[in-house]
Amino acid sequence: MGHGKIRPDSTSQLHEQLKSAPIDITKRLNPSSSQRLVILLSFPLLILLAVPFWWYTTSIERLPLPTDRIALLDTARSSLGQKSTILFTADDDAFPKPPPGKAAWDKIQAIETIAEEVTKGVDGIYNQQRPDVRGKRSWDLVWTKNKRKVPPLRVHFRRWDDGNPSFPLEPYIQASEAGFTADPIPLGTLVVPVHRDQLNDRFLRNHYKIALVKSIMAFFESPEKLEIPLHSLAYKPNITLSFVLLNEDASSGGYVRSWDIEGAVRDHIIPHLTPLKQVFNFTIESQLLYHAPLSFEPQHRPTEQEPGEGDLPAALNAAADGDEAAVEVAKQLLQTQGESLWAVEEEDMKIFVNSERWSLDSKSTNNPVLKFLLFVPSSKHRPMRIAVPDAAQSFMIPQFGAVALLNPPSTASSEATFHLPKEALEGSFHLFTQHLYSLLALPSIPDSFHPSPPPSPLHPPSDLVPSLSPWQVDKILRMRTKENSEEARKTLAGIVRLVGKIKEMKLGAGVRDKVLGAVEKLETMDKTSDPLAAFILSRDAVGLANEAFFDPSMMGLLYFPDEHKFAVYTPLFAPISVPIIVGLLKELIAWRKRRKAKSKLLSEKAGGQKHIVVAETPLENDTTAEVKAPEFNKADLRSGTTPMNLRSRKWTDPLN
Repeated sequence: MGHGKIRPDSTSQLHEQLKSAPIDITKRLNPSSSQRLVILLSFPLLILLAVPFWWYTTSIERLPLPTDRIALLDTARSSLGQKSTILFTADDDAFPKPPPGKAAWDKIQAIETIAEEVTKGVDGIYNQQRPDVRGKRSWDLVWTKNKRKVPPLRVHFRRWDDGNPSFPLEPYIQASEAGFTADPIPLGTLVVPVHRDQLNDRFLRNHYKIALVKSIMAFFESPEKLEIPLHSLAYKPNITLSFVLLNEDASSGGYVRSWDIEGAVRDHIIPHLTPLKQVFNFTIESQLLYHAPLSFEPQHRPTEQEPGEGDLPAALNAAADGDEAAVEVAKQLLQTQGESLWAVEEEDMKIFVNSERWSLDSKSTNNPVLKFLLFVPSSKHRPMRIAVPDAAQSFMIPQFGAVALLNPPSTASSEATFHLPKEALEGSFHLFTQHLYSLLALPSIPDSFHPSPPPSPLHPPSDLVPSLSPWQVDKILRMRTKENSEEARKTLAGIVRLVGKIKEMKLGAGVRDKVLGAVEKLETMDKTSDPLAAFILSRDAVGLANEAFFDPSMMGLLYFPDEHKFAVYTPLFAPISVPIIVGLLKELIAWRKRRKAKSKLLSEKAGGQKHIVVAETPLENDTTAEVKAPEFNKADLRSGTTPMNLRSRKWTDPLN
């Protein structure tokens, strides 16, 4: 059968069918594989370009700390190199007169000789101690006055003919003598009195040295003993003292309507706060409450007999014999017989302060507050006593304050109201003063010292607690310096450990500057000999260390570990990364298919095959596969051969 010629209309129809194939339409609508690859890679490329900015904005600033200097300070925490200066003076007649024909003793030379012997003796005492507990002298004796700076500590040898004429000498701390002598001894001077009968004693110099060494060593204890008790308040520069009068129930009558708190504070509290102005800043406030019920019921019991008064029958027998003193005792016992009291047990003292129902308000917000509560029982709970044996009518609450009981007169009417003058508050505020010493760790005068004599025999001794002497203030400075120094060193060492342990903790310039400031002040303090200057440096150092430790910038990322970071970033990047990864996998699969088809075509051409190569059927929804239209040779067209009747070639319609 001969070959027929192809008709022009059938060829054009074939071309139209091929042109309108769906694969061509898909190719024209969708971008090419290279364009799709560029689009897919643009997303991760954009993320990579944003990584430096993200790293800069989310990186944690961690500046270096002076760890070596802090470690050196931590090892030397117990060394206190401060030395107090003591001015040594004496009366002209405090030394014996030389024998006739010999030159008079030079007072300055005698003072210098005694001072040198005392200093050597104290150094010898320290050298005899074990090396592990060996102390060192923290004071120096001087005997010439410095007009620019007079030492606050003074020792004075006084000729006093009203004193004890026998040995040993009886040192005391001088009270005020202003107005009674022409040259008064300054307040707080350590006085060693000598009687005129003692001046001719051949061992007077030794007695002077013994009295001086014992007196000075009583105030200058070793650094290991300069500890703050647990019941005392830790050092804070600003402290508020709150004095509160509480009526248990004013509605029952017999309550206190007012009190002279200003006079009581002026006489009993202010004299003890004034010497501490370089250590503490005090704020005083007062309050009066009319309803302060107890959270427990006191125990009702008979009145206990006071010790030393004897029983009633013995007093009555003595009164019958005409003993006037026994008559008074019998009257008191008859008056109190049959009476009863309301006792506050030791367990009740722990819950005495009813914080839930007592409105113990204070204007202070950041400063610690020491509360001194004067409790007035209601008429049904009078008289109220503390049942602890040998206890005063007050008790102290560690690091909180103190409570004192005040019972109005039993003879007063239940409907009467009272005003408490300062005389009625003397007993309670005397107790408050003692509790204040304990709460602030204020040292008292050692028992080895004798009471200061009155300024005149016509003036009886004062019942008030003596105010703080310079010797006590000097000990307070050394105690608080040691406390602040150790606290600052511990805080700095804690910052170093905390920053090294928590890698997410920020350490900015503000925190680093505070740490450096604290370290510099501690290093300067170790080289300072003045106790007051050392205390100020330690106070500033512990303040800077605490500010650095509690700096808000350090706490920002403290509770944001790596697990939280993954929890935040996973919901953000997971929805974005999944389509990108799937698209890249599809492009990779399509590229491998195109590469396989291309290699197959090259192998067929190399083998001399002349069949028309048609791409494999594409996968569903795969726009990457290409279908090649059949190729027409010019010789076939000239001979009129069409693809349908080509015997040497086989072609499968891709549309079917």
